[in-house]
Amino acid sequence: MTTPTDPPRRDPPRPDRPGPDRLLRALVDAAEDAIILTTPDAVVTAWNAGATRLYGHTAGEMLGRPLTEVTAAEDATALAEVLSLLGRGARCDPFDLRRIDRDGRVVDVSVSVSAITDPDGTVVAIGWIERDVTGRRHVERMISHLAFHDPLTGLANRTLLRDRIQHALARTRRSGELVAVIYLDLDAFKLVNDRFGHPAGDRVLQLVATRLRSLLRPEDTLARLGGDEFVVMSDAVPSMEAALAIAERVLGALAPPFEFDERRVEVAASVGVAVGNADVDADRLLAFADRAMYSAKAAGGGAVAPFVTPA
Repeated sequence: MTTPTDPPRRDPPRPDRPGPDRLLRALVDAAEDAIILTTPDAVVTAWNAGATRLYGHTAGEMLGRPLTEVTAAEDATALAEVLSLLGRGARCDPFDLRRIDRDGRVVDVSVSVSAITDPDGTVVAIGWIERDVTGRRHVERMISHLAFHDPLTGLANRTLLRDRIQHALARTRRSGELVAVIYLDLDAFKLVNDRFGHPAGDRVLQLVATRLRSLLRPEDTLARLGGDEFVVMSDAVPSMEAALAIAERVLGALAPPFEFDERRVEVAASVGVAVGNADVDADRLLAFADRAMYSAKAAGGGAVAPFVTPA
């Protein structure tokens, strides 16, 4: 029998009940995130089950090894900067990093990192909490790509083309050279769609893109503006004559028929060429090349025409 003044009865501790340290370890291992402890110079001293799930390496394999071994080479400098910041006692905001898993695949992770110090403020360890964001990054890259590229051909779209022309024009202030814009429109392409169907027409546009891309330098830009209109931007061009030579090669590349799915499709194009420097902007240069292209089309198509400034 107890009275109200008696202290509450407590059950004696059970010898098989896990203590706080074991419970904390179980909590850390149950976490979805990778939780890693390292020395100040990033040698692994603890590695939870989440890290094993994320990277494939077990704790036994990683203990005593530098964390740089599972870091993408491109991010090694960034990791060194983080370690330097923490070593000086500075805080580090969360950041993104690319790790390499056991199978050699790149894993995009969001990293929260903290320095652990002794009572004197000396950094004795670093804690890393890393979350897999590979799926999210993939979606973000896809969205970014679609924002600046034509979905059918993978070429630059108008937005990306304008940006690259504008940057190329700005560079002419130093180089003294010209930027060439070569605007081509496939002649009577509607007949291709009418005869073979739109799926076949789309396939021809893809083959045109592939053939034109093979002609160009890595620093040139090939864009599709929609429909059957393509634009080549080539910078560091010395003259209109040099730009016209590029345009003739572009036109010549379209001469051989396109063969696919037991079909043989012939296409031609009207091509307009404009050159400019920093005195014009991207929109005007595109408009000049577009006007020249319509001059070529009005003359019967299948030809190259330069933009001529009206008298």
